Amino acid sequence: MLKKLIKYDFKKMFQVLPYFYIATVFFAILTRVVNIWKDIQFIFILGQIFQGTAIALMVNCLVNTILGILIRSFRNSFYSDEGYLTHTLPVTKSKLLLSKFISAILVLLITVTVSLASLMIMFYSKEFVELFKQTLNIVETGLNINATLLLFLLALVIFFQLSAMLLMGFASIVKGHSYNNKKILKTFIWFAIYYAFASVISLVIVALVLLITGNIAELLASVMQAKTFIIIIVTGLVIYIGYTALFYYIANKLFNKGVNLD
Repeated sequence: MLKKLIKYDFKKMFQVLPYFYIATVFFAILTRVVNIWKDIQFIFILGQIFQGTAIALMVNCLVNTILGILIRSFRNSFYSDEGYLTHTLPVTKSKLLLSKFISAILVLLITVTVSLASLMIMFYSKEFVELFKQTLNIVETGLNINATLLLFLLALVIFFQLSAMLLMGFASIVKGHSYNNKKILKTFIWFAIYYAFASVISLVIVALVLLITGNIAELLASVMQAKTFIIIIVTGLVIYIGYTALFYYIANKLFNKGVNLD
């Protein structure tokens, strides 16, 4: 049943996104083609317009992905007229929440992949590859760490940060809709509370870790040592994994208390 739920939720979140993906890739290709003749002033200006449009569409993809997940899929499925049907399904609320989360992660990964592919279409070149390699070499020399491992760690940090933010949004919607009035306003208020809480706790944890490791003096320094940089990345990864688990627990617990439909 979980597979069927994921399939349904994925389709619902994915409804309008393919059109944005196609438009983004199309303008990325146009940018690439037009830049072949960028020495011509008019063509250069046209290329800049296409490039700006492609980047704007990438932003739109991300915004529509988030809106599709939080509003069209999560809120509307559980707290609109559609919710009366959703809550009659022979599955637990925990499975409904898990399906939304897994589907959301899949859609987000596709959006990020399309955006990265569009950027590569626009900017890929031998010079770009050489510059990228040189940057990785500088990073490896300066931080004394494998650049591939560093990129992997940064990708994990971003992934779990997005996961935590999504679950923060889920928990805020559930909490906000537990009230009898001003549900949207209270959803935003609870998101602000959760976000402020997470931000403060993150700073405290990072400061404590740097204090324990003897690197606290570098937290506000203009030049940070390699060891301190690695400590902050690893600490951030642990923090966001913890937030992902915490806000999943909060959302699941609140959701299982019951749903307040209009």
